Amino acid sequence: MARQINLSFTRHLYFSKFITFLLLCFLAGCSTSTSFDREVWIDNPDVANKYNHRAKMVQDVIKNHLKPGMPKKSLLNLLGRPYWEGTVRRLPKNTVLPDSISYANDENFKPENADKAMVAINKFYKLYGKPVLIMRYPVGWSTMDPNFLVIQLNSKQQVVEYWVSQG
Repeated sequence: MARQINLSFTRHLYFSKFITFLLLCFLAGCSTSTSFDREVWIDNPDVANKYNHRAKMVQDVIKNHLKPGMPKKSLLNLLGRPYWEGTVRRLPKNTVLPDSISYANDENFKPENADKAMVAINKFYKLYGKPVLIMRYPVGWSTMDPNFLVIQLNSKQQVVEYWVSQG
């Protein structure tokens, strides 16, 4: 009887180890790297792809590959063509919208004030915003909007700064 229990226990132990091994193999096969892989990056330019592989790599790109002063040519060699490139008006660093037109002001959320607040914000951007060259690369989605790696270039076509932005 003791030998039968011992064999049963041994079989159970081997079976448990086998299942654990299969589970670990499955999990290892399903994981994707968070390290930048240029080929995978280039092969996934679609903004509509909500599960874009770039989402897992973007932090590595920011931390280890992009550098201020990097020439645009090097940037294109690294990341390929952007989804969008153009000039936008951005407020200089440390420029803050006045409370009277900020969406931090609850009054501006009221339907009767929303249009007036938007006109005031647009005027503020036209007055204080500076034109800057931006390149945008899709890097997956948040809850309902796409996320982009945004790269700002200066007039010498060099990287100034970069960040991930929604929409």
